Amino acid sequence: MHDRLLWPEGKRKAFTLSYDDGVTQDIRFVELLNKYGIKGTFNLNSGLLGQPGMIRIGKKPASHNKIHPEEVKAVYAGHEIASHGLYHTTICQTDSARCLHEILTCRKELEGLVSHPITGYAYAFGAYDDTVLDALKSCGVTYARTIKATHSFDIPENFLIWDPTCHHDDEMLPKLTEDFLNGASLFPMLKLFYVWGHCYEFDQNDNWDHMEDFLKKMSGHETIWYATNFEIQNYVSAYRQLVFSVDGRFVRNPTCVSVWVGAIGSDTVTEIKPGCVTTLPEPSSL
Repeated sequence: MHDRLLWPEGKRKAFTLSYDDGVTQDIRFVELLNKYGIKGTFNLNSGLLGQPGMIRIGKKPASHNKIHPEEVKAVYAGHEIASHGLYHTTICQTDSARCLHEILTCRKELEGLVSHPITGYAYAFGAYDDTVLDALKSCGVTYARTIKATHSFDIPENFLIWDPTCHHDDEMLPKLTEDFLNGASLFPMLKLFYVWGHCYEFDQNDNWDHMEDFLKKMSGHETIWYATNFEIQNYVSAYRQLVFSVDGRFVRNPTCVSVWVGAIGSDTVTEIKPGCVTTLPEPSSL
């Protein structure tokens, strides 16, 4: 059946990045992303913006100076800003009020800096529990990233528990990159490659060149959709809201987002335009 999710324009691969803490090293990283035409999502703590600091874990100390509030909009132009909690505190095993304050205040303050809604989140230290999840829903958050590596290219069932593919220093990154770019399959499946980290780690590990090599290898592929975390979550959400007829011949798109669908083992691609009912191709014969 021609009802399987495809990325925009019928692509079968998507690539996204997510970087935490809003540190000044982000400025250099954004320049690299712009150089290679790749989008990133940056998770900020609104209550810590502008504060100086050092981080001493890792191979060597590195500055942990935060971007100033008045710089946020310009520094991250063309990329996504998401929440990382007001003060980067672990809010597991706390009450609802504490969770709501940490999540909603950060969202509100960041929205004031960029003048648009922010519905993304990254868990401080990757920690969450049921109370935190309930608070995220109450605060209008639509996705939240963990730090648990899947080492796969799967789309999350629950975007509030969005496990990334891997950290940029993961020893499996070279193999995952090769599998993502060149992995062959008789029936190509949809792939989502999600890499995360902190930009101060490039100073700690002296591997800015390594990261640039990775971005260069990942860039410029017409078969890849380069997207922010929000763009991916919003697109998949639109697909999940499609209404198919019982026999699968027709589909209605009640959203304002165009969605592309296809069939396993077929190159036929169908765009389901916003607000439209579309007739789908006949089922493919394998």
